[in-house]
Formats: sequence, C-alpha cells, structure tokens
Amino acid sequence: MKSKIWIAFVVATSLLFSVACGDEAVDVAETQRNSIVSYLTSSHSPRLINKKDVGQALEKNPPFYEQVEYNTFRYIDDYYNPERESRVQVAEGDEVELTFTAYIFSGSKPAVSAIYLTNDQVQIDALQNTGLNVEYWKAEPLKVKIGQTNIIKGVEVSLIGCREGDSVEVYMTLDAAYGDDVVGVVPLESSVVWYYTIDKVVR
Repeated sequence: MKSKIWIAFVVATSLLFSVACGDEAVDVAETQRNSIVSYLTSSHSPRLINKKDVGQALEKNPPFYEQVEYNTFRYIDDYYNPERESRVQVAEGDEVELTFTAYIFSGSKPAVSAIYLTNDQVQIDALQNTGLNVEYWKAEPLKVKIGQTNIIKGVEVSLIGCREGDSVEVYMTLDAAYGDDVVGVVPLESSVVWYYTIDKVVR
C-alpha cells in the first residue's frame, strides 16, 4: 500500500513540475510579446500602430506593425511605396535572397553590440571597428527557399506576403526564434529581431 502511495506521489509531483515548467515558458514568451509591442508602439521610429487599427487612424498611411503569427511581429518600412504593388510577392516555394542583420532584442532600439549575425557589409565594417574579429563574416546574400531552408520560424513566416525590394523588421519571441537552444552568443530563451532587405525573389 505504501509503495502505491509513493508512486502516486512521484507521478503527481512530476506532473506539477511539468506544468510549472510549461507555465514558465509561457510567461517568458508573454513578457517578450509585451516588450515587443511596447517598443513598437512607443519608442520605435516611426511609432507604429497595430495593422488592425489602421482603418480608425486619423493619419493618412499610418506606419503599422503586423502580428503575422502569435509570436512574430513584422514592420515593412516601404509598405506605402506606390511602386511596391508591381514587385514580385513572396509565396510558399519561392527562393529569396536577403541582406540581413540579426540582433538580440532587449526591448529598445538594437545597437551594434547586440548583433549576433549579419551579411551586411556596412554592419560588418561597424563590428570590425569595435575590435571584433569578422574574418568568417561574409557579405554574401542569404538564400532562403520558403518551406525548405532550415531557418528560424519567425523569419520564414515573415517573408510570406512581402515583396522584392522590401525592407523589413521582424521581432520574435523565443518560441519563434531559438526556443530553449543556445545558439552561438545568443543567450537561452532570447527574443530576437532581424532587419532584412529582400534583394531578389526567384520562382
């Protein structure tokens, strides 16, 4: 009888521990979502509104962010460019070439010191000027085949619906980025932001 009680206790404890760990992960992601929205709607330049509120805005062509998935937020800098509609739109299966800079996001405008990966020559030069060894950083386009290339989820989903020539900022919580993995200098459970330009779309 005692052994059955002990087994039941161990199982119950394990379940409670699992629920607690799950809640902790949810709390981190929720905190990061709130931090991203707070930044985009207050100190980001330009200050952004949610795409859902564009119809009620007094300003003509108000800059906005879009929540493309629950944990991924996108801002397209040149969305209102009148020539934009004539450019190729990114769809599933397309290959795109990107110039990008990836930052660890801490709730404010990303600084050079927060860069963890880039193929932008301007940023590579800036990093070199800080004394960083950039020998293995190459200014070559990043090629992404939508649906096939192994790239973080937030970046891939943010590409769908963009157009060739777009300059994009995509903000991601941990579960749209690296989750519980430690990747290079990116700390565990980090929120990240990628700035990228879509240089080319190939069908």
